[in-house]
Amino acid sequence: MARSAAAPPDGAPFQPAGPPSRSIQDGVPHREREVIAAFSEITNEAIATPRLADLLGLLGKQLCHLLGVTRCSVYLRDDDDRFRGAAGYCEQNGDISDAVRTQEAGIPGDHFSREVIRTAAPVLISNVATDPRPHRRTMEHWHVRAMLGVPLVFDGEVLGLIFVDNVEEAHVYTEEDVALAELFARLGALFLRQAMLNAHLKNKAAEVVRQKNVLAHLADVHRRLTNAVLDGASIPSVVTLLSELSGKPVVLYTESWEVLAWHAPPALDMTRPPVLTSRARQLPSARPALAALSASCPSTVVPPTVAGGLGYRHLVCRLVIEGQPSGYVAIVEVGRGLEDRDSKLARHGATVVSLQILSERRQAEAEGQAREDYLSDLLHRSRAAEQLVRRGPHFGIDLSRPHVLVRFSVDGGRSSVSPSAGRALVVRQMTSVLGRPAAAAVSLPGAVVVLASLEPGTVPGDLRAAVAEARSALAPRLDIRTAIISSSCLEVADFPLAHRELREIDELARSFGWAGGVLTADELGLFRVVAASGRAKEAVHFAHEFIRPVRANDDDTLLSTWRAFIRAEGRVQATADELGVHENTVHYRMGKIRRLTKQDPTGLDSMLQARMAFQTLDLAGW
Repeated sequence: MARSAAAPPDGAPFQPAGPPSRSIQDGVPHREREVIAAFSEITNEAIATPRLADLLGLLGKQLCHLLGVTRCSVYLRDDDDRFRGAAGYCEQNGDISDAVRTQEAGIPGDHFSREVIRTAAPVLISNVATDPRPHRRTMEHWHVRAMLGVPLVFDGEVLGLIFVDNVEEAHVYTEEDVALAELFARLGALFLRQAMLNAHLKNKAAEVVRQKNVLAHLADVHRRLTNAVLDGASIPSVVTLLSELSGKPVVLYTESWEVLAWHAPPALDMTRPPVLTSRARQLPSARPALAALSASCPSTVVPPTVAGGLGYRHLVCRLVIEGQPSGYVAIVEVGRGLEDRDSKLARHGATVVSLQILSERRQAEAEGQAREDYLSDLLHRSRAAEQLVRRGPHFGIDLSRPHVLVRFSVDGGRSSVSPSAGRALVVRQMTSVLGRPAAAAVSLPGAVVVLASLEPGTVPGDLRAAVAEARSALAPRLDIRTAIISSSCLEVADFPLAHRELREIDELARSFGWAGGVLTADELGLFRVVAASGRAKEAVHFAHEFIRPVRANDDDTLLSTWRAFIRAEGRVQATADELGVHENTVHYRMGKIRRLTKQDPTGLDSMLQARMAFQTLDLAGW
């Protein structure tokens, strides 16, 4: 019966039993009819009952009837040479196969079963209580008093074992019983071998059918996924199709594990994707498996860990695009269990998604190049105005609306980002801060120029805050020296002029060594004409001399008031509001400036000179 690992007492003798003697075998013939009758019934049952477990149970039951005992257990040899419980019968309880299947014979300490296997012959224990070979606890659990172990031998190999006994009763096994059991077992081994071959062939046939079904399924998967891509399906549509084909939730991740797209069968009523959280990915059961994903090991199954907050198995497959890891596809075991074909489906789906992503990248790059070419034509007036206006809508550009050019001057010598990548970064950030697509951008030596539309009722200066935000966000990746916003462009002819204007302002800022925030062409006004003459040093000297009387007698209060007054275009109330003081305070301070400078700071000429002076000092970094 069942075995467990317990060694016999030290010094306990073993009593191996060899094959029955000739005198024993001579006593068998008069009972051969019983054996033949038993196998006649076994043959009929074997034809009607093809299951191997049923045949084993019938062999044990017939041996019990031949020997006049009431219980048997049958063990079958596995591919790893271990003998595991396969079937059982008890006259009082009927089928006890479930209990027997939890047992194993021949494990360390089970010297009784090992002797049967080693000798390939029956072994009899007449008195379990005094025999050291069986495992004591097991015998007590099954209430065994005497037991006969019989091997099922075919071609010199032990295929299985049959143990027979009387429940809680002693039984005397004669030499004739032992010889009869050996003869029965040899005939039974022939049936068992044939049944095992039949079962093997049946399993092979079933495997062929299963593989055929899998291939048909994968062919259908390939056809549907390929057709979807050829029909122009988006990446979310491909993910939805993968979910429908697997009958489970599917999640598409970026390389940094952000969810790009997901879908779950409607019957699951899921409102959020069943994601692999950062905590779950760091679990000992998940981290090594995910780290091992590569082109040679494209998929893995992350097991559930309730304590770690991971409730489902995740079949994760690597996305590889142009040889580079580019994300993950995960099929989640919700609703239906994971199957072998899910792994093939995930790999096939990952390949299709990778190709789709690559295709979209190529398309975006082509569209970006076309947009860049269009903007370059617009800036240099390479094509007729009518043609430029006509082509604009193809790129989402309506030249009948006002636009501005924004020039980001980039110090390429201190940046490792390529010009094309830098342009993509600028466009992405401008799109983000504007809340609408940046129409087009072009890479120039040392700069990226972006075309942006103006909302109705706005002026170029209204974009200052958005451009400043973009410049700040780009700072970790791009070394942007200046950001300049052009005047409003209302006609095709305005764009080349605005482009030249931005270059001049950039050169002006460079000559002054200015690397501040954001400039607008409109705010520089006349200063550009004066400073562009190439006399930057004289302009700086003029600015210092102009404000020197105030600076020499001030703690920056008067200069701050003067600057605010110029920004407010001479309006006292607006100046007071900006400074947070009373209007009388502004009048008092402006009067003090008048006494120091010996001129009226509210006069038009004085305000123009002050504006130029402050702009010069700002550009010069004073």
